[in-house]
This record gives sequence, structure tokens and C-alpha cells, in this order.
Amino acid sequence: MGRWRARFPDIPLTVSYFDDPGGDDPDAARVRLTQGTVDIAYMRSREGAAPEVPDLHRVVLYTEDPVVCAARSHWIAAAEESVTWADIAEETFFTPADMTPGQEPEPHVPHSGEELARAERIAMEVVASGAGLLLLPNSFARALSRKDVIIRRVEDQPGYDVALAWLRERDSDEIQEFVGIARGRKPQSARTQLAGASKKPPKQASGRTPADGGEKRRNRQSGPRQGRRPAARRRRG
Repeated sequence: MGRWRARFPDIPLTVSYFDDPGGDDPDAARVRLTQGTVDIAYMRSREGAAPEVPDLHRVVLYTEDPVVCAARSHWIAAAEESVTWADIAEETFFTPADMTPGQEPEPHVPHSGEELARAERIAMEVVASGAGLLLLPNSFARALSRKDVIIRRVEDQPGYDVALAWLRERDSDEIQEFVGIARGRKPQSARTQLAGASKKPPKQASGRTPADGGEKRRNRQSGPRQGRRPAARRRRG
């Protein structure tokens, strides 16, 4: 977001965050796009498993590692960096959506602070008690890290693709520029089509994960950025 605002200060961009328990179901983001709540969305899905949606453009930015969260007293803590699925397949697992049955957040209402990742926060508390394990995208787990919970990468499971998606019928120079910046486009790029505030901005770009540039997969040794998928809204008036 900072790169957009630095390059196009006269084209307003508003960021909103939406809470989709589990973080790997692209349906909520697709609904926000098709109903006009947002113009461009960050969409997370299991690696290589995103459904084909004919009316959407989708560009994968990077792939996150899957991680397992366990109580610090769990035997998984003895693993230095990672475990295999065979190591943990017989363990008890929780899913965030199971933590708040019948309390699914409204998909078109932005959230902030502790309203975000409510289901994941509750699941982390249960995990800390030693009752079971939780599988999450790496950035979610790190953002919600606790002293009484350890996090280890799962080696042989598919990761989580983080992509930008938008409706084909609403494609524009503004959206193409936003995607280019998210993929690492430099300010002096000849592909830039915008000239400051001479064009209207996209109404909103939404998702649970911030744009990080054009990396294919996050460095497993570096900490991910915290937060939920953002959204950008055009100011009316």
C-alpha cells in the first residue's frame, strides 16, 4: 500500500480487512468481488487447488508454507524447524471454523484489531492447553504467536497460494498498476500506464494478506508480515 501511495499520492486508496475463518477458502473473496464490495482482492487457497472461475483474473504472488501449532509441552517442540505429515497424522487437529459455530462473520463488513482472526485466536488458546494441534498458513501462525505455543513447518503438505484476483469485466489501468506494484514493478517501469491522479482509482482491493512483492515463496527463516488481507476503496464525493 505504501508503494502505491508514494507513486500515486493523488489517487486515493483505502485498505480494509475482512475476517474469513481458516484463511484458505477463496469463496468469500470471490463473493466480495462479484457483488461489488471490492475491486481487487487478496485470495488465499491451498497450493495449486484454486477453483477456476471464468469471470476472474487471478495472479499468484507467492506461496506460504503450511505450519503446525502445538503447545510448548508437546513433543513437536523437540523438532528444530519442521515435521512431516507422517509424524503428526494421528494427532488431534482443530480447525478455526469449528471454534465459532454459527458465528460466521459477515463477508462484506470490514474488521479491525481483535475482531480479526477471532476463530484463530480461540483455536490458539485451545492448542495452548495441549488439547490438539492447528494447521495454519505461516503468516497467520506468526501473527498470532504466543509464548505457550510453538510453530513448526510441515514439510510434505501443500502450501497456501496468495493471489490477487479481480473481475475480468472491471479490468482497468489502475488495477493493472496495482498488480504490477504488488509483483515488484519499479517506479521507472515503462509498463506504468498511470499519470498521477489523471485516472480514477479502483474502489477497493480486498484480502487477508498484504502485498509483499514478487517473491515465489517466503523465506522460511524470515518472519512474515502480520495482518489480514487488505482492501482498497475509492473515496466518493
